Amino acid sequence: MAKNWIWVGKYLFVILLAIVLGAAIGNLALFKTATLGTPKLTAGVLARFIAHTTALGLLWFLGLRASQQLREGSGGMTSLAVPILSLVALIVVPSFYVVLLQFINPFLSRDLKPFIDWAFIVGTLAAATWLVWAFFTNMDAVLEAIRRAAVSKKKPEH
Repeated sequence: MAKNWIWVGKYLFVILLAIVLGAAIGNLALFKTATLGTPKLTAGVLARFIAHTTALGLLWFLGLRASQQLREGSGGMTSLAVPILSLVALIVVPSFYVVLLQFINPFLSRDLKPFIDWAFIVGTLAAATWLVWAFFTNMDAVLEAIRRAAVSKKKPEH
């Protein structure tokens, strides 16, 4: 019997909620004007950073849980576990770069920024390489799963 995937909707709802709340709270006048030790860091910037980091963390856990559930299943879909996780990593790593840079940019020295840039470049390239390798090593099973899905759609229901 196929496992229930309703939990995906819960994750997506909470991810969307975190993004919307972060934007709403971050744009409140009080949060825009309240500083945290320095005028460069406002409570609004901190609220958006926490919300976006939370959303990206939840996206990672969504991919991890989906990957685990696919591994526990049977059939051709188990071969999608690693490609899904690597795809989520490819989304999360460069997205976190944008979130982190918006938060630390006012404090970042010109000498340190290239190191952070290259750390995320290497991380993104690693995630992309992982995705390509995951599809390469699982391509036969992925194509078989696609073929089965296409055949099952063509069969008329009785």
